[in-house]
Amino acid sequence: MKKSRNVFLAILLSGAFAAAAAETEKAPDAAELRELSVKLLDKLSGSLVDVEYFFRPDENGKRPEFTVQYYCPGCRSMHSGSADSLIEDQRPFKVPGYAVAPDEFISSDIGALPEWIESLDLVFGGKRYPAKVVAYYPAQKSVLLKTASPVPGVVPLAFNPKAEGKRFGFSRSEESGVEHAFTAPWAPATVVRNLGNGETYVKTAANVLVVNEKGEVAALSMNDRLDVGTAPAEAVPSAWKQVSAAEHGRKLAEFKAMLEKNLYPVRIRLKPQKPLTGFAAHYQRRSENRNEADGIAIRMKDGKVLIAASLSPAETARLSRIVLTVDGKEIPARFVGSLQFFGALVAEPEQPLPGGGIAFYRGDAGKLSGASVYDAQLKSFGDKLELRVFPQKLESFDVGFRGMIVPAGRLLRQGYVFTENGELVSLPLERRKLDRDYASTEAVAASMVLALAGNFDPANVPQEGEEKIAWLGIEFQQLGPELARANKAAEFTEDGKNGLLVTYVYPDSPAARLGIKTGDILLSVTPDGSAAPVKFEGYQFGSEMDQFPWDRYDQVPPQYYDQIPAPWGTTRNALNRLLGGIGIGGKAKLAVVSDGRIHEYPFTVTAAPESFETAEKFNDSKLGMSVCDLTYEVRNYFQLKPEDTGVLVAKVKAGGRAAVAGIKPYEIVTTVDGEPVKNLESFRKLVEGRSELRIGVRRLAVTRIVTIAAPVGPVASAAPAEEE
Repeated sequence: MKKSRNVFLAILLSGAFAAAAAETEKAPDAAELRELSVKLLDKLSGSLVDVEYFFRPDENGKRPEFTVQYYCPGCRSMHSGSADSLIEDQRPFKVPGYAVAPDEFISSDIGALPEWIESLDLVFGGKRYPAKVVAYYPAQKSVLLKTASPVPGVVPLAFNPKAEGKRFGFSRSEESGVEHAFTAPWAPATVVRNLGNGETYVKTAANVLVVNEKGEVAALSMNDRLDVGTAPAEAVPSAWKQVSAAEHGRKLAEFKAMLEKNLYPVRIRLKPQKPLTGFAAHYQRRSENRNEADGIAIRMKDGKVLIAASLSPAETARLSRIVLTVDGKEIPARFVGSLQFFGALVAEPEQPLPGGGIAFYRGDAGKLSGASVYDAQLKSFGDKLELRVFPQKLESFDVGFRGMIVPAGRLLRQGYVFTENGELVSLPLERRKLDRDYASTEAVAASMVLALAGNFDPANVPQEGEEKIAWLGIEFQQLGPELARANKAAEFTEDGKNGLLVTYVYPDSPAARLGIKTGDILLSVTPDGSAAPVKFEGYQFGSEMDQFPWDRYDQVPPQYYDQIPAPWGTTRNALNRLLGGIGIGGKAKLAVVSDGRIHEYPFTVTAAPESFETAEKFNDSKLGMSVCDLTYEVRNYFQLKPEDTGVLVAKVKAGGRAAVAGIKPYEIVTTVDGEPVKNLESFRKLVEGRSELRIGVRRLAVTRIVTIAAPVGPVASAAPAEEE
């Protein structure tokens, strides 16, 4: 399809690209600007080219996860394109170019790495001319392109900084197959002062030619800022500081090599835990049940490493080993502490690491406005680290957590930003949030990391021994509209959408000590240091406790026993997992509706007593079953009295003697050969060495005697029951 050249657009822009006509001089109207746009386009068309970048996957067939972009002065926004989508659509990314010689052209630096470029062409007069980048202009965010031979018909721009007459900003671009010309009075008058570093500059338009009414070119403005007092002669390409492509590549390679000596992939191993089942598993994040986590380690100047890896306190409690991969070798590291608020920890390697370490920039990132930086995009794959480094300029900033200043822009927010001398300015970390489904990665200033590294989170540490589960010590159920209104709590709970109705409070539990009672409604929890309460949204806190098939239990074949969830639900329910996100020993406030009023209870998260999931299991392989002591939630479910004793059948092996005799999981063994079973140890002694057993078994309120023929021989010692 032939390119259309019959649509032109003249836009009167504000600010640096705005009309600022003198009071005594009439500003041109829209009609005059349209006429001037046509005149300038015709006069300058011989100096304007299209630059087209085609991208390719890497040697492994992976497409670059990178967005290329340049600033369009016409629409005053960034034109961008995903390299992945451009490859998929088999189309180029286009930017305008300006001829400065028959075989040399200046264009925006779109930030693409050379290894990603399949081809780079100039398009002029309907023909394509292969080109290559031969130099960079860092301050102007531009590149110098060169063709193998002069391009026929091209008219190099003749710059005349002293050109007289009114000045206009002129630019041309192509959008959706239509060519647009933009013309507006050139009067850069917006002065900007950076209060962080005192820098003062004039805000102007980027990617425009500065021309007079005759079409004489006074300057080429590729950046959106000019130093105050810039002489006209300094705004032409011949006065720009140039870095050759070879020198640019050498500096980039040296910087990347320095990073490779000081950045390492990390694998964090966690102690395994029993997978959740049923409703609890449905609302469980995948990461909550992982046994490994990947991370990125930064060697600090003191020899320790900062590891970017988001572990919840419950996961950190299960931390068993930290392993760095350095030059292909595994180096263990010792946990030192977890950062507060963000997903990172500090560890100390067991042996010295190569590299001199990375210095952290201690100042306000806003003071680096206008500075050239390196943006490192990193990904960890167990023992491999993928590293890409892009030269960038810091031009805009965001105000982040607690007022910290961090680089703005999609790439810079997701990357590790370094000054040219190698100081870390910011890095991407996940903010710790109890509601982790909505957690997101954000740029964090290196200065804040240093401050937090001196005051670690005491509740986010590895735990020794068996798994510890946070708890409040209640049973609960969802509200819903009817229960909310019946309990006069509709106004506090969004008509039952939020809130948990307390149905039971365990004696001497944290809830009991706070004064929480049956019928109260839990609204939210707010960890210390957080200003945002986390609401208990009812749909995430469902229960399957009433769905156990006791009335059909005898119909369940033994091969399906392991698939039946415990009738009392899991201690690692949604509420306790949420509290685990605060960490054992962490402090928080609980909002509770009681007697028609909201009360706030400060509390410290504590570990639950031994539960069915954490209790020691005695596995008798000859009987084909395992048992454990009666834990607090089991006793509550079966409504046992304090004097009631026995052990719980935790698992029954299909085809084993216990299964053949009719014993099923979650029944209670009360006697062996007429002798009462007091606990796990007494059961072990009672069954040891006996050839035939008469076992008293209780299911709910019904007790029966089961006879098991057991072979004579040593009984297996206490051991964890086999898990699926």
